[in-house]
Amino acid sequence: MTTPAREKAQSLKTVFDNLYKILSRHSPPFKIKTGLVRNKRDLHLIAPKPVAIPGAYGGKPMDKAVTAIIEQKGYIGFYCSPGYFTEGLGADAPPEMMKFLKGKSCFHVTRLDAKLEKEIEGALKAGTKLFKKQGWL
Repeated sequence: MTTPAREKAQSLKTVFDNLYKILSRHSPPFKIKTGLVRNKRDLHLIAPKPVAIPGAYGGKPMDKAVTAIIEQKGYIGFYCSPGYFTEGLGADAPPEMMKFLKGKSCFHVTRLDAKLEKEIEGALKAGTKLFKKQGWL
C-alpha cells in the first residue's frame, strides 16, 4: 500500500518532469543549465550570453535566468525573474498562477493541469519578449 507522503512525492516528481518539458521547449533561444542547486533537481533557462544589468553586480556581466524550477520539499519552486524587472507580476499574473504566488515572482507549484500549463507557457513567452526588448536575446 502506498502512503500519502509517497503519493505526494511521486506527484511532485510528475509536476517537476512536466515543468521541465515546458521550459525545455524554450531552448533555444535560452540555454538550459541544471545541477546549480546542490542535492535538488533543478533547471534554469539562461540568456545565451552574460548580461550586464546597471546597478547590479557592479555592472559586471553575469548569467541571467529568465526562469527556473527547483524541486523543494512539498512543492516545486517556479521562479519567474521578469517579475524582478517590472513591478512584480502582481495583478498581471494569470489567475491560476496567482494561487501559487509566494513572493514577487516565486510560485510554489504543487499540482499542474492544462490551464496552469498554458499560463506558465504565457509567462515564459512574456519573459522571452522582455529579454528581447532588453537586448539580451
